[in-house]
Amino acid sequence: MTVRIDFTNRVFITLLVLLTLRVSIGRTQDTTSTRLERYGVVLGASLTFALGDYIGFNLLKKAHGEQGFTAPLFFRIAEGITQAAITYFLYKECGLSSAISFNLIWWTWGDDFAYYGWGQLLSWFPWESRAQSGLRFTEYNSAGWTPIGLVRPQGSWIAKNALVAQAVIGLSVSMAIIW
Repeated sequence: MTVRIDFTNRVFITLLVLLTLRVSIGRTQDTTSTRLERYGVVLGASLTFALGDYIGFNLLKKAHGEQGFTAPLFFRIAEGITQAAITYFLYKECGLSSAISFNLIWWTWGDDFAYYGWGQLLSWFPWESRAQSGLRFTEYNSAGWTPIGLVRPQGSWIAKNALVAQAVIGLSVSMAIIW
């Protein structure tokens, strides 16, 4: 017997888990920063992380040839270390809720969405830009680590509108966690 959870139930379960996590963290903040400052720092950290990903990936892509380029393991490890450093900074400066919010934005594809946004904004760079933007695709197979990707068969394609909806929900929930 196979149990299949539809998208609405998955979203509800995810929100329920996040709400439980938020309640367990408690209403008191372990920092003196204001709510508005925490919003700005978390959003700035996500945009900065995405910009670093955009610059680093495109420099490597340019150096190794652009056709069929896959980021090497050392680049992914460097990204993981950068994400851990940003998380630690957010935790120390703005509290646990800010660190969780930053990682939630990343996990729900928000930083990847911002990566493509940098490509749109910096279209005058000789790198991935509007013409090559991943936002022009209708399906993705590289988001298997996101919540939607984890509940689908490994290697399956994910519709762009599902990833965009997931990123919007992730951003909304992450801002609610800071609230």
